[in-house]
Amino acid sequence: MKELRLFRQPTPPDKKMLNVAVGPHVRIGNGLAEIYQRWVFALAPAMAASFFFFGPAALRIFGLCVCFSVVIDFIAEKLAPSRDITSNWSSVSLALMLAFMLPLNTPWWLILVGCFFMIIVGKKFFGGVGAYPAQPAVLALAVMQLSWPNRMDYTGAMKDMDWQVTMIEPLKLLKSIGSSAESQYHWLDMLLGQQVAGIANGMVIFILIGGLLLLAMREIQWQAPAGFLAGLVVTAGIFHLVYPDTFASPVFYLLSGGTVFMGLFLLTDHTTSPVNKLPLFFYGILAGVLLILIRGYSKHVDGIVFAVLLANLCAPLMDMIKPKIKGAEDV
Repeated sequence: MKELRLFRQPTPPDKKMLNVAVGPHVRIGNGLAEIYQRWVFALAPAMAASFFFFGPAALRIFGLCVCFSVVIDFIAEKLAPSRDITSNWSSVSLALMLAFMLPLNTPWWLILVGCFFMIIVGKKFFGGVGAYPAQPAVLALAVMQLSWPNRMDYTGAMKDMDWQVTMIEPLKLLKSIGSSAESQYHWLDMLLGQQVAGIANGMVIFILIGGLLLLAMREIQWQAPAGFLAGLVVTAGIFHLVYPDTFASPVFYLLSGGTVFMGLFLLTDHTTSPVNKLPLFFYGILAGVLLILIRGYSKHVDGIVFAVLLANLCAPLMDMIKPKIKGAEDV
């Protein structure tokens, strides 16, 4: 009996086949690399401003974060190969976001610990890009703040700087003396980044420029930042009216600390934010409300770390709000 053999016919070059492989679908290589290169590009204005204000001290933290993160990612990939390859630039983008939130005098060993938690525990352990449940840079910062609170003190790190501004974190002074702290700061100084914060997360106007670049390049959707702004302003406004001696105005909360950085870069991470538009808006509202509650009623000064992590955990639930498919009502 003649053996029957089946041969796959070659696909004509003018016809593209639909990929029907089992999800999740992850495109590696140039696709992800281009995405994260755009994120790095959007972070560049705030990085340049940080270097202008702090000089080599800022460059040291940026460089150490990137070097440690890339090396750790490369070693992890060699030991346990995955689809989350080192060349996709995700470790560089995450490293810069972690660096933004670090104090000016962070020691090298603490940066190494933070990068390890960010890459291994926050990213690789869950399968890499597209799989982690919490923003890795924020998760690493939470570990650092809870484990070494004195080392993560922004005020102590910048106490020797010769700035003509109040040399204490705006939100820390707010917790100490109440809403009268607002009169100690000029809104223009805070907008330009002349405030006590991390090395770049307080560069408000430059972060805003980067966020607008991401929006213009369609790397993020406007619903999450808009919801965050609405949730923060409405909640802060209500508490300021009810408790004027304790809570500052919404503008003060918006310009102080890493608020704008949270709304434009941390909340909008592709992996940890919802997919659909309406859930994205609710997700932003939740984050804004949580941020004001944490700042007002907890011992934590800034609160962006825990607001982001809590919002990340709620993202899968919010994605259950799905648009109805027309024509499938009887299915």
